[in-house]
Formats: sequence, structure tokens, C-alpha cells
Amino acid sequence: MKQVFVSWVPFQRRSLSMKFHFGYELKFLSSSSKNRLLRPFEYILKGWETLKLLLRQQPEVIWVQLPPTPLLYIAYLYKALFSQQITIVADCHNATFRPPWISLPGMVYLLNRCQLVLVHNDWVEKQAVTLGVSSGCLYILEDPSVVTEQKEVQSKDIFPHPWILCPCSFNRDEPIPTILDAARLIPDITLVLTGNTNRAQGIHDLSNVPDNVKLTGFLPTGEFDNLLYTTDVVLGLTKLEGVQLSVANEAVGVGKPMLLSNTNLLKKLFYMGAIYVDCLDPNSIAKGCKEALSRKEQLTEEVLELRLKRKESWLMQAERVETFLNN
Repeated sequence: MKQVFVSWVPFQRRSLSMKFHFGYELKFLSSSSKNRLLRPFEYILKGWETLKLLLRQQPEVIWVQLPPTPLLYIAYLYKALFSQQITIVADCHNATFRPPWISLPGMVYLLNRCQLVLVHNDWVEKQAVTLGVSSGCLYILEDPSVVTEQKEVQSKDIFPHPWILCPCSFNRDEPIPTILDAARLIPDITLVLTGNTNRAQGIHDLSNVPDNVKLTGFLPTGEFDNLLYTTDVVLGLTKLEGVQLSVANEAVGVGKPMLLSNTNLLKKLFYMGAIYVDCLDPNSIAKGCKEALSRKEQLTEEVLELRLKRKESWLMQAERVETFLNN
């Protein structure tokens, strides 16, 4: 069965990790305009590239990563023009069900016509149902805790220990100013923030970053994996309830202690190997950094145990999805 997974992002660990289980061909379309006013034209270009890809591959199953939700329009356009028998799987990240993405015309209608709408946890499932998405097409498939094998990574220390890795997307839900304030309280600990800093424009002020904060920009996968394997602790913070945080799954995958927001969902999913903090309080974050480092050995053991439990749970969820696709 020919399957293609299309993502209009530079990289996403979730879809890469699931590729080896479901066997789809994965395509990232990564061009991104710094000017938000040009995004509609960018989506038109990506839509055209996606149509050409689908025409070449002629898949029986099309997986799409949402958001951006305009990608779903393209999947249905292809289905309407070329094959009504195609199965469409919408892999919905949390932001799918928040404005502006869910507010686009006909979005709930199209989601309800998908054969599968995958959500990453039960909190988002409830949110989707509230918005009108049919529970009949909704399946929960959490992020798998799978990353590149360490033997494939050239592990080398880049920053002096102790240091903490904080992967960022610089979206509005990330408390970047509070992280910077927390860093000022712990000058002996280095915080390494990865991610495209251009996305912070108009959202977060990065003009006065303390000396112990390093901004790496967006990194190739190999370089980012090296940081994952050599950091002391992984920091992942969000101001929103219901956000699962890809970085937490990446930390579990490499067996690293976590410092996470104290949301109900994160405490439920990552109930071992983590310190939870108030992401709006720099003192709480600073204290959490110190505690995570002091308990590093204990937390590492807990994370490795959590990884085994999450793998078992994910395989059961994935089996349900496979059964549906093969019937």
C-alpha cells in the first residue's frame, strides 16, 4: 500500500519517528517566508509542489500534518480530481484546533470527511469533539519516544557543563521572556535555546539576552541530536494546557531528565523523570533548573523506565491505526 506523508514544515520528529512503523514516504516542504503577509503566496507555492508530488507518487493513503490547515484543502483537491478511493489521514497537532487554523472555511467539515483524524492526547480529543469533529474518525496516537541511535550521532560537548537544552519554536505559548529572566538568576548554568529566531519577530524580544543564554538558530537534525545527547537536562515550557511538547518526547527518547511546565497534561504523560515548574515565574524555573541538575542521576533512571512504558502504550495505539488502514 503506497503511502505519502506531507508536512509543510522544515522538520518534525513525530512524523520521522512514525515513518519506520507505518512505512510511508515522508516529504517536508520547508520554504518559509519571514514576512507573514507573504504566507498566502507561500501556501499557494507549497500547494502546487504538493500536487506535483502526489501526481508522481499516486499514493493510496495521504497523511498530512496539520497545521497549517490549508494543506488539507490540497489533499482533498487531489482526491476530488484524481481518485475518490484515496484514504486521507490528518495528523493534527494541538494548534490545529485553535484560531486561525480551525477557523478557515470548511475546516471542520473536511476533518469530518477524513478517514482518520489523529490527535496526540485525550485533552485535544475532547477539544476537537467540542468544535464539531466527529468522535467516529478521531484516534489518539501519542508521540513515539524514538530518536536517532546514539551510535549515529557524533556526540561531542559544545558547551561547558552544566548546561540545559531548550528547543523553541518561538510561538506565543512559549514563555521566552520568563526563561531569559530565569537565566539571569542562575548565571553559572548555560541555557541553550535552539530554533529559528526569525519567528520571534513581533512576539518575543531577543535584544537583551543574558550572557549565559546561547541562541543557536535552527539546526540540522544531526547537530540538534548531538545537543540532545550531550545536554544535562532538557527544558520544555508552554503556557497552554493541552500542549504535549515534542521536546519532552525527544528527551524521553534519549533518556534525559526533563524540566517541564506544571500543566495537568504534561504531569500525566511524563509522570517520571521530570521536574515541573510554573512557567510564568522565573524563580520557579531557576529553582527547577538547579533541582534537575542536582537530581540528574535519579531522574535519568526514571526517564529510561518511562521510555519503556510509553513504547508499549504507543505500539498498542499504533496497532489500532494500522488495523483501520489495512481494512
